Amino acid sequence: MATVYHRGRGIDIDWEYPGGNGEDYKQTPNSARLWEISAYPALLSAIRSAIGPSKIMSAAVPGLRRDMLAFSKRTVPAISKTLDFVNIMTYDLMNRRDNVTKHHTGIQLSLDAVDAYLDSGLPPHKAQLGFAFYVKWFRTDPQAPCAQHPVGCNTVLMEDLSTGADLGQCGAFAWNDKVPAELAASFRKAVAGGSYDEEGGGYYYWDPMENIWWTFDTPETIALKFPEVVRKRALGGVFAWGLGEDGPGWERLRALTQEVREAEFDDRVDVEEEYPFLATTPGPWFHGEL
Repeated sequence: MATVYHRGRGIDIDWEYPGGNGEDYKQTPNSARLWEISAYPALLSAIRSAIGPSKIMSAAVPGLRRDMLAFSKRTVPAISKTLDFVNIMTYDLMNRRDNVTKHHTGIQLSLDAVDAYLDSGLPPHKAQLGFAFYVKWFRTDPQAPCAQHPVGCNTVLMEDLSTGADLGQCGAFAWNDKVPAELAASFRKAVAGGSYDEEGGGYYYWDPMENIWWTFDTPETIALKFPEVVRKRALGGVFAWGLGEDGPGWERLRALTQEVREAEFDDRVDVEEEYPFLATTPGPWFHGEL
């Protein structure tokens, strides 16, 4: 999928994922998609030739090493040469293919994702850290000792082993969404009574009554990612998925914008000028994909 930037300034490529591990990985095995690994940098190069050197060109890339099939020391230098920056999707780092609890956008998993690209040859100034403006939940195994070990606790089976279909044991919703009625009481407890995992670097709540693991960012955890990831690895910027999902209070967007304001990014974008509908929210500076 290609998204055109505001005012036609460029495009962002979002292919999930070249080389396999997409939604249909059970129907189309990764072995049938090996050709995509070499085709991906060739595609990017062709797009760059078509739009010219003056347009912004970026790509959203996976945050889990298991999905980085097309991103290696062999391919990343060529990919980097074509792109102005790379949006590392450091969210959804827990999904229905997992079988133990973890933070879906935690600091340590985000660092691991960033390091995978830097080690493969991506210049730090082209790397952008992703932020999630939405909530994720997962059903845990009622027999598992989650009270003693909430992080790394067993989940129930969340994906059909034959088809890869979603079994309805996990989900996500935006802050701007109406909370599903069956989750509302548990979610209120998660917001009010969650904890911060100092080791993994993520906010979480485990509900012992419903056997639900909640994982999401707060304004405080967003702020922590700047010294712990952005500045530590000298990254070029940040982006969020997605701005409209943070309403109606915009707490996460406010926190992110405040941190960007204080960061020393080059080529910053004036949010209020480029996106007038945000003029009454945090503004004024943001860098990267909006």
